[in-house]
Amino acid sequence: MKKIKIVLLFLCSIFLLTAFKCAPVCKGCKDIEVIENNGIYVFKIPDEGNYSVKPFVSKKLIFNEDVFKKTNALLVINAGYFDPNNQQTSSYVVFNKKMVLDPEKNKNLIENEDLKPFMKQILNRTEFRIMNCNGKIKYDIAAHSTKPPFRCEIVHSIQAGPLLYPDLRLEDEYFVAFNEKEISRDSISALKKCARTAIGIKDNDIYVIIATVKNPVTLYELQQICKDLCLDKAMNFDGGGSTSVDFKGTQAGAFKNLHIISDKNSSARKLKSFLIFEKNSK
Repeated sequence: MKKIKIVLLFLCSIFLLTAFKCAPVCKGCKDIEVIENNGIYVFKIPDEGNYSVKPFVSKKLIFNEDVFKKTNALLVINAGYFDPNNQQTSSYVVFNKKMVLDPEKNKNLIENEDLKPFMKQILNRTEFRIMNCNGKIKYDIAAHSTKPPFRCEIVHSIQAGPLLYPDLRLEDEYFVAFNEKEISRDSISALKKCARTAIGIKDNDIYVIIATVKNPVTLYELQQICKDLCLDKAMNFDGGGSTSVDFKGTQAGAFKNLHIISDKNSSARKLKSFLIFEKNSK
């Protein structure tokens, strides 16, 4: 823990990255609310808006924009980890109560000798859950092995990690490791400034946070953004070149037909799993 704190002090600026401070503030709104501050976007998906939230997975890697067009969703974001070499998942995904992506079937992951001692931590990384709790849709962020609350059933879930807020679990989920005082592992460039995708919850509203290449952040800085937004919980999705967003827009005219990719060369990366947001008819 002391090593992590030292890295935090070294990497984080003394200046605040954002001016969000518990924004968005539109209470009772039913439309998706978007704010942007110097290349960092926050999408608030209100519980009152009656949105359907679920994963989308593809057998072959596909662009975020293609999923957006195919599903006709309001909002599509990138989500879980995958191996671009064999196009297999590194994250669990559950859809309609059925596991549709299983990292334990990814031989490149499971048979990796360097990772075998840490496989329990890797397979138990954090996931975003859509649950049915006595007929009410509830969202949660928890470790994969954590049982859902009493009288709640997981309908959909999508894993990535690490947990960002209230605690940043970089070492516990084996994204970062130290060899004495040296950093021996940083598998997702957590300690470097990169484009990021994160998801959080507050009072059953969903918050999607996108840090673009205009304002790349470390995971410590992303945790601070979550704190500034006063979230209850937040977790990291796949980031870097995977960070991508397509949004139709609602009443926020400035953000209509919003298309974000993070690659410096303006070419999107094909991905394995996504989270889509649709408006229910009733």
